[in-house]
Amino acid sequence: LPQARRNREIAVLRRRIDEVPSRAELTQYQKRFLELYGQVSATHKETKQFFTLYNTLDDKKVYLEKEVNLLNSIHDNFQQAMSSSAARDQFLRQMEQIVEGIKQSRVKLEKKKQENKMRRDQLNDEYLELLDKQRLYFKTVKDFKEECRKNEVLLSKLRAKGAS
Repeated sequence: LPQARRNREIAVLRRRIDEVPSRAELTQYQKRFLELYGQVSATHKETKQFFTLYNTLDDKKVYLEKEVNLLNSIHDNFQQAMSSSAARDQFLRQMEQIVEGIKQSRVKLEKKKQENKMRRDQLNDEYLELLDKQRLYFKTVKDFKEECRKNEVLLSKLRAKGAS
């Protein structure tokens, strides 16, 4: 009975030891996680580009529809507007208002474009900073691994001296 209990304890301890991943397994997990992150990142980037393209094309469609409606309205009202002097003056005033509205829309869009450019430049600067930090991180990790390797060598030499 004590022997069986001891065997069970040994089996439980072995299972616990087997549950702890080895360095090679951890390295494999890390590589796989990095691969998966790369795939998810690429898919996310592609999806984001599709959304941007869709939104751009949708905006373009809206502006083209407005343009077509405006041209149709001008075409439909032109003959009637040219029939009298008062109607012509009113038509010209409306056209001036339309042109002014278009100019204001253009100014707003130019402002938005400029803001987007500034935001892009800011994000690009942040990206370059992060790249520098990443390079430093990888260099530090490499140096740390090298120091760990040196430490392992020194520990093995120390153990060898202690054993003899």
